[in-house]
Amino acid sequence: MQRVEPGPRGLLIVDHGSRSDEANARVAAFARRIAEARPDWLVEHAHMEIALPDFEAGIDALVARGARAILVHLHFLGTGFHVRESIPRLAERVRERHPGIEIELSTPLGEDLRLVEIVLDQMSDAELARDRQRSKA
Repeated sequence: MQRVEPGPRGLLIVDHGSRSDEANARVAAFARRIAEARPDWLVEHAHMEIALPDFEAGIDALVARGARAILVHLHFLGTGFHVRESIPRLAERVRERHPGIEIELSTPLGEDLRLVEIVLDQMSDAELARDRQRSKA
């Protein structure tokens, strides 16, 4: 592995992409919230299909903004084709185009066990809301 020169870290949030402009806008908004929470990082988003920006454009934007090391956050629940095949292949291609930039892939979001707690919390919230509705009736 090459030595990476010091500089800003980049984060590329990658999802599948959707025909729904609203769904794609939510990913962009998510990326903005991450950027606000981590102003020391350069943050962009990208989609694998259907919508723009695509993976390579997202990486190029981070490099143009000065990122020297980039973490690619796999905003996927499962380990499907893009996670297993497409993204590693694209990452290798952009590493060749940007040899001085370190590019690392995260595990898919769905592999994070903290999601179990989120689902349980949402279930509890739904039960509470249902109980409130019943008590009003």
